[in-house]
Amino acid sequence: MLDLDVPSGEEVPRRRFGVSQLAVAVLVAMTAAAVGTHLVEDRRRQIGEQATVSLTTLVARAGSGGSDGRTMTIEGSVAVANSGPLPVAVDEVRGDAGGLTFLSTSTATVRPGVDYVLVTITADCAQGFTDPGQAVLKVRTADGQTRVTSSMMIVQGTPWATSHEQICRPVSRAGP
Repeated sequence: MLDLDVPSGEEVPRRRFGVSQLAVAVLVAMTAAAVGTHLVEDRRRQIGEQATVSLTTLVARAGSGGSDGRTMTIEGSVAVANSGPLPVAVDEVRGDAGGLTFLSTSTATVRPGVDYVLVTITADCAQGFTDPGQAVLKVRTADGQTRVTSSMMIVQGTPWATSHEQICRPVSRAGP
């Protein structure tokens, strides 16, 4: 017969989870959570940087050109300042300021800093440029997406305006 009130001589081995083992398990879990959180935040930051477009455009130079008496056409360039963290590929630059329009003739990869994009400038000889213009840029960011951004440009007092004055100015000839 078995007497349940009397302890047996054999003790059943029990595995106890000690305080030190619990502390180690909690520490490992917290470390894993911290590393995971850091990786997620770092990835979000990278995605944000890859999608960032921060560009400013300025009239750079005016090259050769001519006029048919009504319209002036010159080759020139636009300086594109990239203040973003990663390079962008500028696929197109176009814009207008009063009677002046311009369109890029090439593409350029603009790293953080300044680079130049070649443009063809067309302007009405009868009209000046007193108002700022707007440049519209179509760019591909580091994440491969195409984005459109714009930047204000002042044309008055620039090489483009000087070329306009020189090319469109009526030539006066002294008579005998």
